[in-house]
Amino acid sequence: MEIRKEKYKMTIGKPLVYYWLTFLSLLIIIITGCDRKNEQINIIFQGGNNVTEYAVEEITEILGEDSFSESREYLFGPEIAFSHQLAKAFPDYSIAVVKTSEGGTRLWKDWLPEQVMYNRFITNMENALQQLNDSGVVYEICGMLWMQGESDAENIEKAKAYENNLPVLFDDVRKQTGKKELPIVMGRISSSLLRETPWNFDHTKIVHKAQENVAAQDEHVFIINTDILKTLWDNTHFAAKAQIWLGKKMGKIMVSQIK
Repeated sequence: MEIRKEKYKMTIGKPLVYYWLTFLSLLIIIITGCDRKNEQINIIFQGGNNVTEYAVEEITEILGEDSFSESREYLFGPEIAFSHQLAKAFPDYSIAVVKTSEGGTRLWKDWLPEQVMYNRFITNMENALQQLNDSGVVYEICGMLWMQGESDAENIEKAKAYENNLPVLFDDVRKQTGKKELPIVMGRISSSLLRETPWNFDHTKIVHKAQENVAAQDEHVFIINTDILKTLWDNTHFAAKAQIWLGKKMGKIMVSQIK
């Protein structure tokens, strides 16, 4: 990883206030140089106005273990613990994460190329990179995180299509970033979806198998089994400590793949 040391500051708005989580996430990681520790982590959300530098141990103290937000204005996913993991591994570089997420979205309908969430993701990424380019910052896109698939498990036809659809997404992201071997770390959807939930995820095992097969067929895709993670009362959304565990696990894998 050859990157000049540069100082930069991404768009900063109000700090992220921790509340439960979002379980559908697509992230691109960008590493640049940093000169000051308090500029090392920047997380740019799809609205473009949030950044966080809080320590991960503060999260559960604020949230508790079984919290739901009345409003989805304040959320967090694995990106916080993940970013801190990378920051520890690369103390001389800044870690920038561009997050795009939306609850209840489906791979086949929303995340494939030219669909609404994919277009939003690409726009978010391009806007973030433009900020860096305008500032003369040297950067490198180093990886992607993917935690999605629950809603595809609601319909058997779409669940069966997941194995063919996911490589289409990953291939196009690699094309857009110019990284043919871009490492992708994916969380496998949880088996807790097969318990009683407010929704219907009867075909979870089909999506499980699809995600496992995609990872097995692509040496640059890595999968994490999330069955051990605690969920909230809905048996769907991960609890706070679970998100922290997942972020750390994703971070350790990503660190091993960044050269």
